[in-house]
Order: sequence, then structure tokens, then C-alpha cells
Amino acid sequence: MAAQDMGILLIEHLNLNVSSTEIAVEFYEALGCCRDERRPLTKTLHSNCGALTQFHTPSPENEAYIADAGPQRWRGTIHVAYDSPAMLEAAAQRLRTLQAEERFASTDLTLGEWQEDLQELSVLGPYGNRFLLHVAPAKLDALGPRCGARPGSEKSRCLGMDALTLEVPVGTAKKAALFYKEVLGCAVRDVDGCADGCAVLAGPGLAQELRFQEVEGCSGKEVGEHMAIYVNDFEGCFQRLLERGLVWVNPRFVHLDKSTTLEEALHYSCFRFKDVVDETGSKLFELEHEVRSTSHKSWPLAGA
Repeated sequence: MAAQDMGILLIEHLNLNVSSTEIAVEFYEALGCCRDERRPLTKTLHSNCGALTQFHTPSPENEAYIADAGPQRWRGTIHVAYDSPAMLEAAAQRLRTLQAEERFASTDLTLGEWQEDLQELSVLGPYGNRFLLHVAPAKLDALGPRCGARPGSEKSRCLGMDALTLEVPVGTAKKAALFYKEVLGCAVRDVDGCADGCAVLAGPGLAQELRFQEVEGCSGKEVGEHMAIYVNDFEGCFQRLLERGLVWVNPRFVHLDKSTTLEEALHYSCFRFKDVVDETGSKLFELEHEVRSTSHKSWPLAGA
């Protein structure tokens, strides 16, 4: 198989609890996302970030399980790409307008300074999540509609979520990259300008990255967030994780999937794991992965 057909075919969505669906709708639409209007607002909000990626933001208003959980913060930076400086500036202006509104006054919403040389803007979301908005390199055409699209995603004004930077404990980045290479079949690289950083390459045309940034004092413990990924070698990935004792069922989502055997994983087209380990089996850090096959009902890529 070609490199982009192995490993992670798509980092498809990031799931982060919020306190208010209304605040989430306004914030993600200001970013340039568009709500998946096939879902009523009484269910978890799905915001299309470009043609292929999404943010899922459940709130206590639509999920009793998280009534007392509070909002979640991604342990790092969420990278969102735009196809031109003008499109990014339009998003920045929408966010400034929100920032001035009274209902956002008590939130964390903050905009940094535009970095002309890097063509990027840092944004702190209403619940403290760190976003990096940037003008896309040419390769991000692979995240566009030519590779597939969800119904209604054409209203999105950003290209997609092209990278996630995850803060990890010191000494774990390269070991984690080896885990993704051996268990999920991913290509990996060193992060430019960062001696202790590594990135897992993902997505169509390898246009996405999961980057590991070592941070002193980082515990590596998950906070209940998760990311959903698609893999081609679904059965092989499941077996390698099962052999390591890493297949896991999240009690919060047993109404969606509860795979502990390959037969169950094939039935649900999905399984989960959350521990990333080194070659000895020692835990490096936690991050819940919702692993889906290309037969999953939500698979968005074309030609598969």
C-alpha cells in the first residue's frame, strides 16, 4: 500500500465537553466551521471543520452522563487551516465581534497578535482550548472536497483540522512515535526546530499530523477528551493492541461501541484504546482513540 493508505487515514474528529451548546455553536461558526444540520441541537453538536474533519462538543444540555463534568481542554494546541490570509482575517474579525459580546465576557475567549511571517494567529477558545489558525500549505488540498465531503460541509469557511499538538511527559515523544509506527503502521518524523518533538503523519496525502511536545511536569493523564481516527488495517491494529492488553471500553459510549473482541470490533466498525506504551509495555501517557474502519457509517472519504 502507498504510505497514505497505511496508518491513520484520517484524524476525523476531536471530542471536547463544553458547558453551553449555544456558546459552542457561536464560537465554532466564528472559527469558520458549520454545524451539521442533520443533527438537532438536542444532540451533541457536530461542527464541520472543512470537508472532512469535525469538532464534537457535547454539553450537559444533551448528555446527562457529563452533567457534573465541566468543560474539557485539549492538552496542547488545535491547528485549523484556511486557504488564504483573507479567509483567516475574516475568521479573526468574527471572533473579535464575539469577544465584544456580553455573553462571552465571562469566557476565556482571547485573540493573540497576527504573526505576518508565519501567517498565523493564536486564539484561546471560550473554554480555554488553544487554537492556532494558519494559512494552509499547498498540500492541504488533500483535505478538501476532492477527497470526500460530508453533506452540508460546503458551508464551512476553513479547510480543516490539519494538526493536533499534544503535550506529553519528558522523554516520551520518540517512544510514542515508535508505538504509532509499530502498532498503527504510521509514518513519523522529527518536529522541525524541536529536539525532543516527534510527529505522526496522518490523513489523505499525509496532510495531517499528531505532534508530541515534551513538557516538564506534564502528567500525561487524559481528561476525558478523545479523538476519532480511521485506519485501513483495522483488524491488524486491533490484534496488535489486543496482544498488548490495550483494547479498552469507555463506559460513557457503550451505546455506540463496546468492543473487546475482533468480532465485536467488526460489528461496530470501531474499538477504543487510551494507553500509549513503550516497547516494555510501560505507559507513556493517555489519550483516548476512537478507532474506526472504512466500513463505519460516518466514513467521509471518497472512493473507498
